[in-house]
Amino acid sequence: MGKQGLFIAVASAVVLFTASGQAREPRAAPKEGLTCVKTVPLTVKLVEDAAESGLQGVESRDDLLIGTLSYLREPREAAEAASGTVLFIKGPKGWRAVIPQHEENEVGVYLASQGRKLVVVTQRQIGDPGQSFTVVVTSDDFTTSTCATLPFPRELNQPTWNGEYLSPHDLDLDARGRGVLIGSASLERQEEPPRTLWFSYATRDGGRSWGAPRALTGQQDAPSGTLVPARRVEAPALVADLRAFARGDPKGAR
Repeated sequence: MGKQGLFIAVASAVVLFTASGQAREPRAAPKEGLTCVKTVPLTVKLVEDAAESGLQGVESRDDLLIGTLSYLREPREAAEAASGTVLFIKGPKGWRAVIPQHEENEVGVYLASQGRKLVVVTQRQIGDPGQSFTVVVTSDDFTTSTCATLPFPRELNQPTWNGEYLSPHDLDLDARGRGVLIGSASLERQEEPPRTLWFSYATRDGGRSWGAPRALTGQQDAPSGTLVPARRVEAPALVADLRAFARGDPKGAR
């Protein structure tokens, strides 16, 4: 074989190898900039819209409220600009509103047992459940943050669409940034007994990027690390403080 024929053969092998590699589950890549976290103007109407579905606090934080902005609310322009889970965070200059991922609802919140780290897992909830998680990580109350999309495993909705999706079960990160997210999917397919599939995603950089989903033999918990699941609580005093700040009432806001 001449040099030209050898070159063509090697090039073909490289293309074939690349194509076979692309058939694997994609790695969850980080998102950058405005696609990650959106800070929206804090107004009386925004607060009241979020309060319609109930504003809740977190047991270990006296500066955080979690609510939902409906994608059906009026005016439509406001809903199209900002919908899904909204976080209200109180800082030295007062309250501000942050949307971790537009048009996605929170399905898991995890807090550092010590420090300010916060991890929010969201999923599209409009119509059929979305086929990915968005994982948002911040250690400074969203002054900066990272965001990654985790596509769901290809084993779901096969051979036809059946509305199957993952639900998060556990997530944890250690002090070096290594961590695992574990989710499960309940399958109810025709001519098959109901069953539950379990999958895990791994990160080595604090949640900035994640590996492809890996099938598990059954239920597992994430290795113990630095995070704990957020415990929701009613926080009427904190809600009143947020409303007062939105009205511009310095006497009402503490």
